[in-house]
Amino acid sequence: MSTPWVFEQTFRRGWALLTLTALIAASLACGSPKKKVATEETREGRDRELYAEGLRAMRKRRYEEGRLLLSTLIGSYDGSPLLPLAKLLIADSFYREGGSSSLAQADVEYREWLQFFPQHPLADDVLLKIAQIHVRQIGPANLDNSEARRAERELLRLTREYPQSKLQPQVQEYLKFTREQLGMHSLGVARLYFKQQKYVAVKGRCEGIIRSYPDFTYLDETLFLHGVSLTQLEDTPEAAKSFARLVREYPNSEWRDKAAEYLERFGVEVPAPAEDAEVRQVVRKGFIKRKFEEIFGPTASVTKEGIILKKDDTIDPEVEELLVSLGVRTDVVTPESTLTGQGKQMQTYGPRETNGSAARPTAAQTEPAPKPPADPTPKVADPKKSKKSKAQPPR
Repeated sequence: MSTPWVFEQTFRRGWALLTLTALIAASLACGSPKKKVATEETREGRDRELYAEGLRAMRKRRYEEGRLLLSTLIGSYDGSPLLPLAKLLIADSFYREGGSSSLAQADVEYREWLQFFPQHPLADDVLLKIAQIHVRQIGPANLDNSEARRAERELLRLTREYPQSKLQPQVQEYLKFTREQLGMHSLGVARLYFKQQKYVAVKGRCEGIIRSYPDFTYLDETLFLHGVSLTQLEDTPEAAKSFARLVREYPNSEWRDKAAEYLERFGVEVPAPAEDAEVRQVVRKGFIKRKFEEIFGPTASVTKEGIILKKDDTIDPEVEELLVSLGVRTDVVTPESTLTGQGKQMQTYGPRETNGSAARPTAAQTEPAPKPPADPTPKVADPKKSKKSKAQPPR
């Protein structure tokens, strides 16, 4: 009677095992997705053309088109001097797009760039951009603080590896902002432990803040919680040190009088305010702003422009000078990319008008473009398509 049941159970188990094996084999066969790198037949000067086309596409916010052109350059001209700038422009495109997925990809691209070109003149800019990626994603202090920690780690690395960088003032500004958020996170945990009367945990959190974030806005409250926790742990001498520092450095703090009461109870003289006490007094953020940051996170003044392409899609002067030295002109009329197959009209991407008005075409621009003479230099446009379509003047 039990034989059919045993056979059925054995068959089901065998079928399940076979299905699982097939699924594992299929996943291993597919593997992880790899980057698609376009290639083409190489010819002299084509790397400069590809970079100019990709740069123009990026300035028009056509990021997919620009990445395809630059990937073709990378895949076909691995010895080109434009290779570092091509990879950097691809990373910039993801950073400029924004969003969590694009920022994550930008982080990957910038880190890969640093592995290939650690001695490049723009290496410190790239490392700062990696830190900015994480600064942009710092959330409320009462939630996860992993992004703030990553940002601090990259900023400290920049300070350590590039101490003479011109970016150091900006790095210190971001460090101050990041450490303020890390301090608020630790203080929030200390407050929770204090309510639960877990004084050992309070002591540890407060000591971490005092040691790591000396300019923390709420350092006076941190000193007070540290002193009370030590009092509860019967470490009066160390508690008196925290209370005395609070009274001496923060004479206008809301915790000053309570700290003085503890010192009197211990029989310790209440110290006079330090000479620079007013400098240590930090103005708190307003109630509405604090509540806003608790819900949506802090607001950091982080630029959303790339390293090569700046505000209003202008090119960084240092990079533009380097491009000109490499033979890439950023102020000439060039046709649209032949890789897109769109056959679009000719456009220019020279300097923008600063007064907000469109530049008027000159007499030379209003006349039909003359037929170019035979030239052995490779052209960007496809010769077959050039015969079918007439060149149009730039708008």
